[in-house]
Amino acid sequence: MFVNFFVRMATMKKTTSTLIIFAIIAVMTWMLLNQKKQNAASTVKPQEKHWLLLHRKSNKEYLFLGEPGIKEKSKIIKEFIVKTGIPGERPTPLPKLLGRDYWVIVNKLNSSDNPETAPYFLTLNIPTKDLEPYGPEPYTECNGQCNWSLLGDFGLHGVNGDESRLSTDNPGSSGCVRHKDSDISFLYNLLDPNDYEIRYYIEDI
Repeated sequence: MFVNFFVRMATMKKTTSTLIIFAIIAVMTWMLLNQKKQNAASTVKPQEKHWLLLHRKSNKEYLFLGEPGIKEKSKIIKEFIVKTGIPGERPTPLPKLLGRDYWVIVNKLNSSDNPETAPYFLTLNIPTKDLEPYGPEPYTECNGQCNWSLLGDFGLHGVNGDESRLSTDNPGSSGCVRHKDSDISFLYNLLDPNDYEIRYYIEDI
């Protein structure tokens, strides 16, 4: 009887030890797998996005693919020669003068029926008004409040085949950014503001 008792006790201790060992192995395995998941998550690259940078004084625009706003983590896809708004009169608004870091392309339109903007128009979220000055207010870059004189959105658009509107002799637009028709067609076909936020940065250089 006593022998059976000690055998049972030994068996119970052995079973308990085995369960403890299995429990320790299970916990260690879970911790190892969880650590691997965390490491994998930390090494996932952020989604690459298209974004644009305008050098306003130089009338040059750059299309990037990478981390928006960070040149070192992006690559230039294409460079465009453009024509911006008339300096000191009807300029292309700078985000920083309205407390922002960038504008956003919020819509794209076929504007083939508009001789001023054909063939396409990409709308920027620059504030507009139905009454003069038709743009952001206050915006005092024109020896006082700027007045854009034309009702409508700000954005990127074509020149309806008239590339003289991009020349150095042309004073500029009413705040929009003019492109060759082929260039605005390229951007229109490539970019879709419904896919993700497309940022438009402006540097006054």
